[in-house]
Amino acid sequence: MSQTTIDQLNTILADISTRVECIRGIVVSSADGLKIADRFRDHSYDTQVVHAISASIVGLANKSVHNLGLPPFDRVAIYTNDGIVTVFNLDHASLLALLDPDANVGLVMIELQRTAEQIKRVMRL
Repeated sequence: MSQTTIDQLNTILADISTRVECIRGIVVSSADGLKIADRFRDHSYDTQVVHAISASIVGLANKSVHNLGLPPFDRVAIYTNDGIVTVFNLDHASLLALLDPDANVGLVMIELQRTAEQIKRVMRL
């Protein structure tokens, strides 16, 4: 039996979450901020809010770079004392990963870029 698109996305998120231990949570959201798929290490996050935040970051970043005369952004990282938020623009969707504060962001971004490409292929973006 073939997997649905959602099943494939959940498999992709489970794989990276298993391989990259510093990922607290990872979501794939629609451009409207709706849940497509997600995976969290614990259940302390309001996942609906995380999906909405992912879409909001993409929208604000794209508006900002547009106003600067630049093309749409690819990815962004936001550093806080308690964690790191990374967001990838997938055109009509977004990928947000919440990382531990001591994460090796360079290596994680390489893994997340590969994951973003897999997601785009599965979703045909």
